[in-house]
Amino acid sequence: MPADLRPDPRYFNIGEKKTVTSDDLQQVTIGENETTIFSKMVPGDKVAWFGHGQEDREYAKAFIYADLVASGNGTGTAGDAIEGELVAVYTDSEQRHVLASTTVDSLGELSDAKADTRTDRPVFEAHGEHANPERHLEFRILPNSASTGMEIDPSASEARLYYSQS
Repeated sequence: MPADLRPDPRYFNIGEKKTVTSDDLQQVTIGENETTIFSKMVPGDKVAWFGHGQEDREYAKAFIYADLVASGNGTGTAGDAIEGELVAVYTDSEQRHVLASTTVDSLGELSDAKADTRTDRPVFEAHGEHANPERHLEFRILPNSASTGMEIDPSASEARLYYSQS
């Protein structure tokens, strides 16, 4: 059974902040189960973890949003909102097994956050444990039933998510 990723103070003020934007997302069709929309292998000489900094808004460094929309291929019309949950997972080196995961937030909340001022957006503080070298960091969509079959359109979507590396 995969481990639960949780905010972890040991990772709050270390590592290099890495940004994931809609340009980094894959144009994929959302299945009934979790569908990977971003994947990054941890380099052989590094460790990595989701989020960055701490939760306290006065010191927070990772304010996130994700407004993900359909391309019009598959079900749905171009520009339709993709609904469900955004999930962060670590997988093994072959991307076959989930080793750890956490639900980041609902896509509805993350979409609404795009209109907020930066410091009013949800905070994605550092989550531990870290992923070891050659593991994969993935952001996935767990869709609601209406979004199953939609293809994500990275060029029409907007997102700012974070992971850290050391």
